[in-house]
Amino acid sequence: MVKILLVHNGGVASSCLKKYLSGLLQVDLTEVRTIQDGVKRSQIFLPEIICIPLSADTDSDIHEIMELQHQCHINGFYPGFLLYTLHENHLFFLDITHESISIPINLVNTGHQLLSSLRQISGRSKVERSLRDDYERQNQIVTKMPLSCLQVEDGIISRSNPFFSTLTGIDPSDIIRTPVQSLVSLDPSHEEELTKNLHQVMCIEAAIRDKNADLLPCRITIDPVDSDKPGDGIWFIEDRREYAAINAVLRETEYECKEQLYLSETLVMKLQPDGTISFANPATIRCFGYDPDTLAGLNVNILFPPGSIQDVTNPSELFLEVSDESSSAIHIFEHCKKSGERLWIAWTSRGLYTRESELSGIICIGTDMTEQASTGEERMSTRVWRDRILQSTDISPEIFDAILQACIEIGREGREGKAIGTSFLVGDADEVLKRSRQLILNPFSGHPPEMRTVSLPDVREMLKEYALLDGAFVVTGDGILESAGRYITLDTSSISLPKGMGTRHSSVAALTGVTKSIGFVVSESGGKVSIMKQGKIVKVIA
Repeated sequence: MVKILLVHNGGVASSCLKKYLSGLLQVDLTEVRTIQDGVKRSQIFLPEIICIPLSADTDSDIHEIMELQHQCHINGFYPGFLLYTLHENHLFFLDITHESISIPINLVNTGHQLLSSLRQISGRSKVERSLRDDYERQNQIVTKMPLSCLQVEDGIISRSNPFFSTLTGIDPSDIIRTPVQSLVSLDPSHEEELTKNLHQVMCIEAAIRDKNADLLPCRITIDPVDSDKPGDGIWFIEDRREYAAINAVLRETEYECKEQLYLSETLVMKLQPDGTISFANPATIRCFGYDPDTLAGLNVNILFPPGSIQDVTNPSELFLEVSDESSSAIHIFEHCKKSGERLWIAWTSRGLYTRESELSGIICIGTDMTEQASTGEERMSTRVWRDRILQSTDISPEIFDAILQACIEIGREGREGKAIGTSFLVGDADEVLKRSRQLILNPFSGHPPEMRTVSLPDVREMLKEYALLDGAFVVTGDGILESAGRYITLDTSSISLPKGMGTRHSSVAALTGVTKSIGFVVSESGGKVSIMKQGKIVKVIA
């Protein structure tokens, strides 16, 4: 049964069409006098086809027909619209539902032809209604699902759902027609994979940029939907910030466990304000090679190599020079055993104070960081603590150790018997160079990389020569010396460092706060090496 709403204006064409429709058993016919009446009646009758006569007042009819179509769509149904007229014994129908198609009906055999044509129109109307319903349901799912979604065509975002705007804080109008690469940061390897696997669904870890240009970690599932262009298709974006935060905590816990497992035998020592050792646990006594109960009452300078702290009035002050709220040791001192062998201890120190805020003692918790070099000599191990420092940088462990060794040698030996101070900025070299300027002619300019690699012994000797120059060294994460004599052009007013640390320390700390570099500063007085990251001191080696 086809439900038809007939607008009958009293004309010959309307009467003729009513006559033939009324004679068809398969038709449920409802008649109205005007299009305006049809607007009201259609809401109750819900017709599949609406037949409207062509009249002389075409402009008025068009306005009323559009109003009728709009009202039908608001009520959730999509009937077919036929304009009809009578000409030379033929009924002509104009289907305006999809496109202008004229359907001539011969009055001699009108019943058969009319029913066949009406069924075709009814069928198209049902298909369109089904497609619209499916589209609306899918659109509601995409709009309301708590997952960001983008549609990409030719590398341009053609559609996004509200959750993507909520996640990034970007207005929807600023997302559409935007290149997807301007909002999504992909690893180059992923871009190559997209090219190789055009027709496969891919899941990749990436990051999206919010309105402040900050990168938010995410997981992207790309459905290519039969596209022949890399990256085109539907992008489903899962917010991974919580996962990244949990993963960071897990990594930090792993580092802590690694340190605890590797450094299981803890050294404990208590000092008086004047540097006298008042307590040393058995592990400390064994580590330094003394007999039981023989360290108590001695001055702590006995644990340092001869001549290494000759400029320090009270050695106990060394343990309180740098304070940190974390539990990780940031003092690493070179010591000597009773036998004269060298060793390196990482200390965490806390001052003990009276109610009057006077220092009454110092508790020192330490761990032996010494390892044997291939030559059989003792050296400081960085294996346990450098992983945490190198996290989120482009610096290799080998280059970190090479720079640290060069700094220790410069701090210990100076140049031609004269103490010197210098600084290194390692990693994220492009950003470091942008935020500094050359004080002198760059001595490394024009030299091939193999002659500027800090891991080479000859280059480390050359560093001691150039350390006499003012300014900092700039080194890439893979160990290539980019420059010497760099002046850091940054405001250091927000940097807070312990007393006694000057401009060199504060400027290097400031630059590590705005780049992903690591700073090494050799102090001219005492030769201590301070390692800095994210604007803070993370290790001090003396």
